[in-house]
Amino acid sequence: MPIRSSSIQSRSGADATASGEEPKQGRQTTEPARFERMRPRRSGQPLDMALATDNREVLLALEPRPESARLARRALASCGLHEDVEHTVTLLATEVVGNAVRHADLRGDQRIVFFARLGEDYARVEIADQGGGFDPDSVQTEGFGLRLLGKLASRWGVDCTDRGCKVWFEVDRRSGRFRRRD
Repeated sequence: MPIRSSSIQSRSGADATASGEEPKQGRQTTEPARFERMRPRRSGQPLDMALATDNREVLLALEPRPESARLARRALASCGLHEDVEHTVTLLATEVVGNAVRHADLRGDQRIVFFARLGEDYARVEIADQGGGFDPDSVQTEGFGLRLLGKLASRWGVDCTDRGCKVWFEVDRRSGRFRRRD
């Protein structure tokens, strides 16, 4: 699955002066040609309008070792999450990666795939492994990882197939749950 981050820029409706053609008859302008491309087109949007949001993405292939939780946490910290969600996202990511290390029974050559899409006030994190998976409703555990997910994540889930298991969670500051009280 290729992971890409891109912004979309329109190439349609190229300016006649930018393409080397002569301007159309009857069209008068006092602006230099370099500002011509910033004028609204027939769609009403300027060509330089950003259509993609500001998202940052993290993709890691982690070894099934206890140090992997720390590596995921450091990768998230380097992205500059908003302070209202940083602690929650890093705590939950550490718990879920730690669970994959402890419970997935992976061989040394297998990897835990860590993916995070981070916006200014939103984070979605996915941790996938090739383990057998589990049913969150029937699992008996002494740990706090799943309880933390239930209490702190805006949404979370488990997707298991014959190829492995993926645990995902979302933390959404826009919901008001993580705003500081002034």
